[in-house]
Amino acid sequence: MQIDVRQLRYFVAVAEELNFTRAAHRLNVVQQSLSSAIARLESSLGFRLFERSSRAVKLTERGAQWLPHVREALAAVDRAETAADDLASGNAGTLRVGLAATAAVELTPRLLRAFADRHPLVRLRTEYYGFEDPTGGLREHKTDVAIVRPPFVADGLDLVVVTSEPRYAAIASEHRLAQRASVIFDELADEPWIEIIESDPAWCAFWRVSDRRSKPPSFGASGRTLDDLLEAARAGRAMGLVPASVARSQIWPGLAFVQVTDIPPSDIAIAWREDRRSVLVDELITLATER
Repeated sequence: MQIDVRQLRYFVAVAEELNFTRAAHRLNVVQQSLSSAIARLESSLGFRLFERSSRAVKLTERGAQWLPHVREALAAVDRAETAADDLASGNAGTLRVGLAATAAVELTPRLLRAFADRHPLVRLRTEYYGFEDPTGGLREHKTDVAIVRPPFVADGLDLVVVTSEPRYAAIASEHRLAQRASVIFDELADEPWIEIIESDPAWCAFWRVSDRRSKPPSFGASGRTLDDLLEAARAGRAMGLVPASVARSQIWPGLAFVQVTDIPPSDIAIAWREDRRSVLVDELITLATER
């Protein structure tokens, strides 16, 4: 038995219209061609699909039983055609998304959800990177695109800033400044800070506010992750800066977050490798800049 997709579409059109003239008009074919195609389909199947008379067209019992299977098959064909179009245009496959530490607590889930809704065939593979790699895996070619917080050494990378937010000091709740709504940097400069281990020098300098210091900071603790920073702050051993979205999202007992009003905000950006920009990367950039 050989049945082609065109015959199946013809069958569904006639079954829904129950009129060969209307079905032919809907399909934009000549009525005689439609009638001949249905006759050939019935011959291949070995049973009649329609009862025809001068006044009406009705599905046979077997035709009615077969109709849902045909609709299911055509839906699968449509999905396959869409998938093929997406593959041809670069809109299917896997997109590896790096999430740099503290990158965008509020933006990230909204952006990835919007991308998944628009591209259900694309497999999103997300990977979190700590303070050791603020490029979110791009530098080591482990990701295709990343949500990051510049500045960092960006050789071979490109990025677009999508938003920015204030920075807050993370300190112990019993710290002398913990009840303040805001502070200026000079009030924090001589505090013990957390030392970030093996990270990008430009990124570390930004989060230590090195350009405002007359001398290097003193360190009371060291770490590689946001949790390390918050734990050191809660214990009163060291303080560090975090973006507003992190400050608002933390509910750790023993911690306070105080806005530092006289330093530049933290930018949130979409970054990618200059030599690996793709249709999917462009789509994520577009969604991020639209929001």
